[in-house]
Amino acid sequence: METPLDKKRRGYLYFFCEGVKDAVAHRELDIKKKSSAYYKQGYDFGLTFRDSLTKQDLEEIKQEEK
Repeated sequence: METPLDKKRRGYLYFFCEGVKDAVAHRELDIKKKSSAYYKQGYDFGLTFRDSLTKQDLEEIKQEEK
C-alpha cells in the first residue's frame, strides 16, 4: 500500500522529470509548471545535462518526442 509520503514523493519526482525533459528536448520553461521548485531544479539539471550531450544525441531525443 502506498503511503501519503510516497504519493508526495511521486509528485516531486514527476515535476523534476518534466523539468529535465523540457530543458533537454525543448530548452523552454513550461509556464504552467515553473512555479514548482522541483520543476526548476529538474530544468537546471536538464540544461547542464544537455550541454554535455552531442548533437547526434539531441537529434535522437527530438525524434523520440514526435
